[in-house]
Amino acid sequence: GKHESPMPILSVEGVGQLSFPVPALQARELIAAAAERAPYGRGDQTLVDESVRKVWQIAPEKISFEGKSWASKFEELVGRVAGGLGLPPKEVRADFYKLLVYDEGGFFQAHRDTEKAGGMFGTLVVALPSAHEGGELLVRHAGREVVVDLRGTDPGEVGFAAFYADCEHEVRPVVSGHRVCLIFNLILASRQRDGDAQPPDERPFVQGAAE
Repeated sequence: GKHESPMPILSVEGVGQLSFPVPALQARELIAAAAERAPYGRGDQTLVDESVRKVWQIAPEKISFEGKSWASKFEELVGRVAGGLGLPPKEVRADFYKLLVYDEGGFFQAHRDTEKAGGMFGTLVVALPSAHEGGELLVRHAGREVVVDLRGTDPGEVGFAAFYADCEHEVRPVVSGHRVCLIFNLILASRQRDGDAQPPDERPFVQGAAE
């Protein structure tokens, strides 16, 4: 959906503070000064193959966030996401993973996210205001497919999508402009404390109902 929010004071090493909506010139500067081709995982391998994934990534250590208003609104967004995924908001946090820039022709074929940190159960995509065509996000699970269009140029809101790590998803090719988005790992605090999540044992209740 969309979430009303002031933009962060977001600075990138070698580029400086971003403007919103992100101008095409600054998007090209991001690619030239700070980005590298994003890899993808296949089994235990990490590969770069532009026939599978064509997108630029900027590592978190090159990026700084500031702004109290952004912090409070982002916390509100994470709570909204947690509720939408059926989880207690206070148990979920979003750890910044990377910034992605899709330029013209950029895409990512269907894949599932690997769990990159202890307690990770899903991914949050936050699309920053930037003019572009194409680049829709497709999410599939259990025979259902949803097409999510996160495009927007209003500097007073961001587009977002959150999904569990076992959902297959892809990004359609960007036809023109630049798709600029922040990627966060969704972490469930109880999984960090207790290890892998275990399903509840419902057998006593089933037996009672049967009787």
